Amino acid sequence: MKKFNLLASVCVILLTATPAMAQVLPVSPPPLLELNVDLSTGQALGDLSVLDAIVTVGGPGLLDVYLGLLDGATGGGNTALLDPSILAALNTVGGPSLVSSFQSLIGSTARNVDYVNGQINDANQAATANVAASTTTTLTATAAAIGNSYSMDAAARAVADLTQGNTGTGTSTLNSVLTTVNTATQTAASIGNSASFTSPASVLDLSIDQNNSGIQTATLVSLGTAVSDATMTAAAIGNSLSVEMPGGSMIAAAQRNSGTMTADLTGTLTTAVDYAGTAAAIGNSYSLTSLNSGLAGNVGSSVNQWNTAGQIAKIGSTLATTTAAAVTAAAIGNSVSINVQ
Repeated sequence: MKKFNLLASVCVILLTATPAMAQVLPVSPPPLLELNVDLSTGQALGDLSVLDAIVTVGGPGLLDVYLGLLDGATGGGNTALLDPSILAALNTVGGPSLVSSFQSLIGSTARNVDYVNGQINDANQAATANVAASTTTTLTATAAAIGNSYSMDAAARAVADLTQGNTGTGTSTLNSVLTTVNTATQTAASIGNSASFTSPASVLDLSIDQNNSGIQTATLVSLGTAVSDATMTAAAIGNSLSVEMPGGSMIAAAQRNSGTMTADLTGTLTTAVDYAGTAAAIGNSYSLTSLNSGLAGNVGSSVNQWNTAGQIAKIGSTLATTTAAAVTAAAIGNSVSINVQ
């Protein structure tokens, strides 16, 4: 360990009794803090510019947390120090090496939370919504049948091991009649397994295993007149995995689907301004967003997908006096989307 002092940026000016012979004698003030920092993190972590960056973003309270870490304490709230604004400021002050040292310090002292979860569903799910609306400003209608659903929103360093298994049939049905509606958003969704992980600043280590053999069917039938903005979606998905986490995180995932996916959308609209209709049948879907990759590095991602069943997507749309329309029918076995920021 290496000790170093944070000194006050002031000096004491001593004057002799005779103005003509005045002398300015700098005197080093006593240290404000004496910190113990491992040499591997670099003494630059105690530089005033680093402290200023933390105060600017999080105020004196966050600075207290940081100084506690430098002094060997571990306290809570460490992950707030990984705010993108702080990392950007440190990158400006000392470049990637300073950012790396800073993250190593925070990561070594941040709280680690371990989650092990297993979800098994063997029963059937059925969701039905019948909607009639007139002279309505905003309408949101959803029919969702889901075998297993898991969501994590992390504010601390976490390790998660999730297993999901679904053999049940999922059926979602949405029927609607709309008249004079400004904005209408309608969704029929049937999903075997759904998992979502969100962590804006805290590093995650994830192991995900999803298995679906249940048949998933989503049906949406809508009749509309004078609908300004209409969005209709019928989605049948065997396994769905969505992850958003910072660079330096790790994920290993496996998705297996052997159930048939069917998405069926029928829409009839008269006098509509904007219309978007989507029928999507997907065996396995994986979406990853790596945050702050320019400063923190990329996420380590390994995913394997197996699909052995069919996907069927159908759309029947009848449109009259419509300004803009977009219609999509998509049948996909395996889908991977990676966004590096």
